[in-house]
Amino acid sequence: MKCQQIRDSFLGFFEDRGHLILPSTPLVTDDPTTLFTVAGMQPFIGAFRGEEKAPAPRVVTNQKCARMGDLERVGHSPMHHTFFEMLGNFSFGDYFKREAIEFAWEYVVDVLHIPTDDLWITVFTEDDEAEEIWNKRIGVPIERIVRLGRGENWWPEERWEGPCGPCTEIHLDNGPEVGCGQPDCGPDCDCPRFVELWNLVFQMYTEAPDGTLTELPAPGVDTGMGFERLAMILQGKQFSTETDEMWQIIQRTIEIAREDWGRELAYGQDPETDTALRVICDHARGAAMLTADGVAPTNEGAGYVLRRFLRRAYRFGLEIGADGPFMHKVLPAVADVMGQAYPELHARQDFSVGVVKAEEEQFASTLAQGMERIGGLIEMLQRKHRPQTGGLAIGPVQIPGDEAFRLYDTFGLPREMTVEIAGDHGMTVDIEGFEAAMARQRERSRAAVTGLSIHGGSTVATKLAATEFTGYDAISARGSVQAIVVEGELAESLADGAEGALVLDRTPFYAERGGQLGDHGVISGDGFHFEVTDTQPLGAAVAHIGRMVEGAVRGGDAVTATVDEDRRDAVRRHHTATHLLHAALRQVVGGHVKQAGSLVGPDRLRFDFSHHQAVDHDALVQIEEHVNRWILEDLPVDIEFMDLDEARDAGAVALFDEKYDETVRTVRVGETSFELCGGIHCCRTGEIGSVRVLAESSVAAGTRRIEAVAGMAAVRHSRHADERLLALSHELNCPGDEIAERIGAQRERIKELEREVEQARQMSASISVPDLVASATEVAGVKLVTGVIEGGDREVLKGLADEIVEKLGSGVVVLGGDADGVALVAKVSQDLIGRGGHAGNLIREVAQRAGGGGGGAPHFAQAGGGDPAKLADAIAAAPEIVAAQLGG
Repeated sequence: MKCQQIRDSFLGFFEDRGHLILPSTPLVTDDPTTLFTVAGMQPFIGAFRGEEKAPAPRVVTNQKCARMGDLERVGHSPMHHTFFEMLGNFSFGDYFKREAIEFAWEYVVDVLHIPTDDLWITVFTEDDEAEEIWNKRIGVPIERIVRLGRGENWWPEERWEGPCGPCTEIHLDNGPEVGCGQPDCGPDCDCPRFVELWNLVFQMYTEAPDGTLTELPAPGVDTGMGFERLAMILQGKQFSTETDEMWQIIQRTIEIAREDWGRELAYGQDPETDTALRVICDHARGAAMLTADGVAPTNEGAGYVLRRFLRRAYRFGLEIGADGPFMHKVLPAVADVMGQAYPELHARQDFSVGVVKAEEEQFASTLAQGMERIGGLIEMLQRKHRPQTGGLAIGPVQIPGDEAFRLYDTFGLPREMTVEIAGDHGMTVDIEGFEAAMARQRERSRAAVTGLSIHGGSTVATKLAATEFTGYDAISARGSVQAIVVEGELAESLADGAEGALVLDRTPFYAERGGQLGDHGVISGDGFHFEVTDTQPLGAAVAHIGRMVEGAVRGGDAVTATVDEDRRDAVRRHHTATHLLHAALRQVVGGHVKQAGSLVGPDRLRFDFSHHQAVDHDALVQIEEHVNRWILEDLPVDIEFMDLDEARDAGAVALFDEKYDETVRTVRVGETSFELCGGIHCCRTGEIGSVRVLAESSVAAGTRRIEAVAGMAAVRHSRHADERLLALSHELNCPGDEIAERIGAQRERIKELEREVEQARQMSASISVPDLVASATEVAGVKLVTGVIEGGDREVLKGLADEIVEKLGSGVVVLGGDADGVALVAKVSQDLIGRGGHAGNLIREVAQRAGGGGGGAPHFAQAGGGDPAKLADAIAAAPEIVAAQLGG
């Protein structure tokens, strides 16, 4: 069975049994306790707790999940993955243990055709009910049912403040030949013989930190079956990465190796090559899923995990011959094989490939130096710890923490990669030393941003002359080093790899003030290269904060300072857009609006303003249209220096009690905006491109905030929105302009179905099950209940049949209803199947008497169609058919 067939069969199986199929929720969650969705039930925690309304009484999903705890085992272990899929069915106060166990057994045995003799069961130590269901209702021999404690058969294993309860698991026995050979080897044994297949959790409680259990408002069922593991078992593979979908990703990597690297790779011939291919496959899936959810590489959160995926995969690629970025070429293969299940992979493919390629290129530029550096470091440490006689190293060899941190900070090697490379050479890393170096760096950064500030009364600032700013007219300037500041103190020089701040006599770099972030760029001179990652005011001087990438610098050295032009242009677009946004707010919301703060960066702007209530959607649309109209008009942006009083008299807006010099810089945008401002701006509004308002929110009482994007950031936002709209259009199978109508129609349909379900429940409640049980007749020594239920549909009939058989204990039920023309169900208790009872054959013959057809499994079947007028006669024939089946 292929991977997509497995997904379809699982979802279809439970849909046929009244479950609502829901799409997977995003991989990245808004849950503050976890970064990613880690279990299929996670989106339904509120429903299990009774805090939210469940989407339906019965739900089935194939959920995207991710866990980072086993990252180092990926590629080495047959079944560990970072990204994985979890198949699960859920009941919210509907069915419970018996039905959950019956569903699971039927799917595993009748659909997947896994031999029953290969299946073992575990139950919680105190769960007598589950054991009895498995043994007496399902027929699993008691010797293949194992009771285990809280560490194995309670979910979750660790105490948490959420839904919890006992669980029962289905395990596959791979045979004693692959086991540990111990006489007591069983599902609780840590050997490859037994593999957990499916976990059925009976959500019954919430648990307090002290271990107190409180019953949930209604018990529920939460099951989880690892998709990749199941595919590996059904396809008979040794590693889950060898199943059909992941195998195609591996084959694409092999093609890239042949076409781009000139390497002929073959899976299955070299263990190290196989491991690398499996790692690349896993991380490509994870990267594709994260970027499809809109994640981009960063140094924290989900973005850091994505960056770690890409850099780790890149390193394994180097080990098998990669000579440059390649993961962006692997990514489309993920969409090719998984796009049917996850349409967002196709919708976001251009974004995903672009993001991954940019990250790879950035990493490649520094990794070569980093790998050379760590290689030399390892060789030096090995020589140092080797006895003079040339023997083996004495004791464990450890990479010092400050060296590991330098590899991270200067060369971009993640700590985890350094640990892995060290491990490959039998070495360790001083993690405590690394963390200490990281802490010192954070302190230096704080000193650079705050300790260097004039507002802190810095003694350094008083010793420095003013820096001449040339950045309004140029992005590059020649000058000299006036001072070097390291950890808040003046220094004579700054060496290769060191961090600090350079103070120049003249600079084109804009120092952060008025909400505009400081410039980035480079300062270079004879034999040195300093990377500027922030620019801050230091009294009247300007501190260029960063690190020495190459060489060393001393006070008085001649330099060339060059601003990152692309970043500067992006900042200027957002700054001029902020002025237009302010003007539009005053026009639409009212003249009382005053700026209360701002942040102007290269990728977004944030504008805080005084206002007593939320700005409604229609007003935000007007504001956005005003701003973009002024951009289309390509208004001139004029800069003029004026006396402060003159500027105020001319109507210039002064910002949030700012203290101004007697001579001020004014920025006038056509006849639209006139403000006092010292920041960097466009020459004309047309340079902005466009502006999109993203959000409006409250900051504090009487203060609101608008967030927006301009220029290419606005283009990327619009493209992202279009891609999401396209994905939704594909999901709903309608044009984009019909989405709202289609959703409205589906909501009405849901309401209609809910009404039908309620009507069915009311009908079921009005029917006396005890009366039906009392009407049982005996055929061939077996109790038989038959009946025609007026207005009964299949769901009502199925529910009644389940209840009747449960009360009979042993027997056969055949019921008919006329709600949907002709509806028929038959149920046979488990003990009678061995005697020849077969619900599928029984219902087929009954349906034929009514002119219809149907069939099903031995224990339950349903049928329909035919003539309602013949329904009673068909049901009346049931005793004769049952007698023939049972030999009576």
